[in-house]
Amino acid sequence: MGLFDDLDRYTNQIKDRISASAAAVCIMKDNKIIHERYSGYHHFHKGARKVDEFSQFNVYSTRVTYVGLAVAIAINDGAIKSIDDPISNYLTNYDNNVLGNTTIRHLVTRTTGLQFQGKSVVRKFEEGTSFEGKKPEVLAAIIKNATGKTVAETINERVFKPLGLTQTEWRTEGKETLVCDINDPNSYPTLRLESNEGSDRNLYITARELALWGNLHLHKGTMQGQQILPRDLFENVTSKMTPNTLPVQLPRLGYFWWIQDKNVANSEIGPDLPEGTYQILGASGCSCTVIPEQKAVVVRMTNSLWTFGGKNGFDYIADIQRFGNIATQALNQHSYATF
Repeated sequence: MGLFDDLDRYTNQIKDRISASAAAVCIMKDNKIIHERYSGYHHFHKGARKVDEFSQFNVYSTRVTYVGLAVAIAINDGAIKSIDDPISNYLTNYDNNVLGNTTIRHLVTRTTGLQFQGKSVVRKFEEGTSFEGKKPEVLAAIIKNATGKTVAETINERVFKPLGLTQTEWRTEGKETLVCDINDPNSYPTLRLESNEGSDRNLYITARELALWGNLHLHKGTMQGQQILPRDLFENVTSKMTPNTLPVQLPRLGYFWWIQDKNVANSEIGPDLPEGTYQILGASGCSCTVIPEQKAVVVRMTNSLWTFGGKNGFDYIADIQRFGNIATQALNQHSYATF
C-alpha cells in the first residue's frame, strides 16, 4: 500500500461526488515532486483527452494569489508606497467619500466593506470589520494605474520567464490541453475564455506548475538556487496581514492566502494542518496548500462547478479540510518512512 493511496482514493471519491470528469494530485517536498496522480478525462463526451501532466485546469479563485503577488511586487518596486496606502490614491473614478480609509491591506485580506457596481461604489460595512468576497479586478486596476502594467505582464516578466513556466496562462482561446468545466452532469462542457490581463477567471494551469507556484512561496522566492524576487516580499505575502479590527473568529489572510490560525473558527484549512500553513481554493475544486513545517506543497485539481458554494448538498469547506487533513497525515508518514 502506498503512502498516498488514501489521498488518491479520497480525491477520486470527491471527483465522482461532484460529477467532475478530471482530477489530479501533485505533491512537492524538499523541492521535489514526490507524488502525482492523474485520473479521468477533459470532459465526459466522446473523444475527450485523457488527463495527464500536461492537462491545464481552470483554477478560478486560486488565481487571486497571482494578483496578490503582483501587488506585492508593485509595493517592493515603490510603484505603490505601502500596503496601507488608501485605494483612493489609485482609483480616480469613484467617490472618495465612499472609499474613505480603505487601503490595499483591506483589499488583499477581503475586508474592504465596499461593493463595486460598474462605475459606482457603495459601502456595506466599515472597513476591517467583516469578511467579504474577493475583488481581484479592483486590485488589478490599482496595479495597472500604479505601474502601467497588467497583472499578467508583471507575473510573466518577473516570475514565469525566469522560472521557465510555460503552462500557466490566462487563456483567450481554446487549445487541446485545456480541461473543460463541468457545470452539471447533463450539460455540455465549457471553457471560460476571457481577457489576458490577469484578473479574470480564465487562468489555466497544470498541477505541476501550480505546485511550483506554491513551492516558490514556500522557499521565499528561491527556485533552483536562484532568488528571483526578494525574500521579505514573500514573507509579507504569506504572513497574516488582516487588520486587528476584524473579529477574532473570522479568517486571517496574507495577500489572499488563507493562513492557518487555530484561534479562528471559520477557516477552510483542515484543523490537522500545522500553524503557518497557507492555502487557496477555487470554485472548480482546485487548491494549493503550502505546509512550511513539512516543507511541502499539496495541489489538487478537479473541474466541476456543480457543487461549489453548497449547491446539491455538497459541503466544499468540509471537503477541502478533509483533503488537507489526509494530505498532512500522509506527509507525516512519508517523513517517518524516509527518516
